[in-house]
Amino acid sequence: MEVTFLQWKCQAVFGKYRNGRIAIQLVAAGDASGDVEVMCGEPIATATVNVDRIALEADEVLIKDYAENEGMSDALVAAGLVQPLLKVIHIGGFQAQCAIGRLTPTALQAAGLAH
Repeated sequence: MEVTFLQWKCQAVFGKYRNGRIAIQLVAAGDASGDVEVMCGEPIATATVNVDRIALEADEVLIKDYAENEGMSDALVAAGLVQPLLKVIHIGGFQAQCAIGRLTPTALQAAGLAH
């Protein structure tokens, strides 16, 4: 699934964390617009984080929406990967902002997780 994050056109790559939760990485879909050159397939961003103490359903992800990932939740919603956000939370000592999002049926199918 294609995602535009900042100036990059990306592809979402789905994986799993050790505890079975869904992980999403964004890799370059092609040449970036702007000054920065990237190769197709080059890592652009880690879209999700894994925090065991945060309860998630099987089709939910914890979106890293702070620091260099600011705007990630909006990008994932705009791309149709996640439904409008369920909840914004703050984690860690610096109260970093994360969002709980539910994957869309299309994203679940792309991730190989559709029922």
